Parts: sequence; C-alpha cells; structure tokens
Amino acid sequence: MVGPQYPFVYMSTTFEPDRAFNLSAGQSFWQFGQIRLNTQTFSPSAYRNDDFNETAAGFHDLSDQGYSVYFDGEIDRQIARYYKGLTDGVEFQLTYRKLRVIKGTLDRQIESFHKSLGLDNQNRDKLERDQMGIYIMDNETDTIVYQVSQPSDKFHQESMTLGFKFRIRETQNEAIALVVSSNFGDNYIEKQMNESTADGKEFRNFNDRNFALIYSSLWPDWSLHSGFSFADTKSSLFKNSPKEIYYFFLGFNFHLGQHSDWLLQGLDYSSPYPENAISNINDDIREVSTGLRWHWSWGGYEMGLIENTSQGQQNIDIALFSNFMFSF
Repeated sequence: MVGPQYPFVYMSTTFEPDRAFNLSAGQSFWQFGQIRLNTQTFSPSAYRNDDFNETAAGFHDLSDQGYSVYFDGEIDRQIARYYKGLTDGVEFQLTYRKLRVIKGTLDRQIESFHKSLGLDNQNRDKLERDQMGIYIMDNETDTIVYQVSQPSDKFHQESMTLGFKFRIRETQNEAIALVVSSNFGDNYIEKQMNESTADGKEFRNFNDRNFALIYSSLWPDWSLHSGFSFADTKSSLFKNSPKEIYYFFLGFNFHLGQHSDWLLQGLDYSSPYPENAISNINDDIREVSTGLRWHWSWGGYEMGLIENTSQGQQNIDIALFSNFMFSF
C-alpha cells in the first residue's frame, strides 16, 4: 500500500494501491507507517544549473509557460490507516498523515547507491550536502508561488482521506472493486507550509476526489494486484496544473515462506506540472517499490525502498518505508 511519493501531489487526493478484496462485515484493519524520502533536483532554468555556488531561489526569467523547480531536502511522513467492513460489499477507509520537512541526511548514501547501479547522479554530488530548500516559480509571472526555506522539526498534519470501497465482483481467487475517496484537513500542505503568498487560492476541504478501479488475483505462491485511478484535482494543485492526475499500478506479492513475502510494485502517474519548453517536468512519473513482509495470523511488518525510474524535476530520488499492520 505504497502510494505516490512526489510531495506536490499530496495537495490532491492521491491514489494508494490496495487489494481489491473487501474486508468482511465488522472486520477492521489498522496500519501505521513511516516514510522518509530524499530529493535533490532543479530545473534547467535554475541559476545553479550554471553555477553550483548560486542561490537556490534563483531562476532565469524565461517568459515561458509552466513552472521551474528547485527541490533539495527530505520529507518524513507518518501514516495511519483504519479500514472497516461496513457490509460484505462496502468498506470504510480513513487515512491520517503527518509530515515534516528536514535537511537532507541521506545525500551521501544515495550518491553511492546510484553509482553502484550505474545511475546518473545528475550533478547532485557537486552540490553541498544535507541542505534544504524548496522553490517553485511560475515562469509566466516570474514569481515564486511555493517556497519552503526553513526545516520543521515538528510533525504537522498533512491530510486526511475519507474513502469507500465498493465490491464489483469477488470470488475465492479474484476480485474487482471501486474506491471513491476525497481529502480533508490538508490545509497545512496546501497553504500553511508555503512561505509564499503569491498563489492566493482559497482552501476548501473535500475540494477534489479520486476514483480507482482495482483488481486482485490469487495463486498458491503469489498474487497480482493492479489498478487504474483518476483524480479530479480541480484547484487543489497549482494554478496552471492539470486538472486531472492519472495513476496506474501493477504489484506482485511472492511467498518466500510460510510467514514471509517479497513485494514488488510499479506505480505510474501523471505530473502535477503543465508542459514546459525547456524541460521534461510534465512527463509521467514512474516509481518502483520493493520490500519484504513478515506476517502472522493477526498482523505483520514490512519494510523496503522506493526508487524513481523516470528522470526529471518531478521525481524524488529515493524513499524508505516501513509499515506495521494488524487486523481483527
């Protein structure tokens, strides 16, 4: 159940992978998780693209459509989920998230990890490590519309999501379900965290929604999970952002032993940025997750990592996750 990691899609109701099988009436599922992601990237229009000693907040005046981005730092997220079967065909879902933005602590390890896999560090190893700064500039107006220049030691409420899963088809070995969800309580990520007031949009709860069609199929030694999702973002993202975000995921769960599984998941989703003439910032985002799960009759624990395979200013570098869950 690892969702999209690029922070600025958090402002909308995101799709988060799930199994298509419904909880039975009265059954409850709890999950408590922690994710730390690291990002260090900037647009070609950033001054630091010309000189690594330049200010992080500086961008060339392009008089171009779209946005320019500078993102350096890490985000810690804490996520709690409570799902309950209302009937055999309807499942109630509530998710609560907190986050904090901190200076990078994984820069050196990520550079070494990229080199070990033969991946390009995109000049991140030439910048000062363990720094923090987030700036998004509207190229048309030449103004910073989102800015975070100071780390936050304390966690703040990121968002809450209310959702319902409806059974479409379910047999012993396969299931199809529809999930409808919407965010509320996400004022901090949309407004309060932003040091810039240039955007000027009003905040409203339940100002967007997400529709997901998911499928699961079970075999003796493995299972397959897939889904397609459409998020009607309306005004929850940036002024010139697309009004829809599309998601597609494919996940596999392989049984290693009686109490252990190997998890592998691919998640593709569209960019929260419009087209830009000099960068690929509007290209789709592709994230691959892998991890291990240990489980018992009443619950389990899992841990793993998330790496982007697409390259651009709309990507994270890497994220580490761990989840504890139980059901009764």
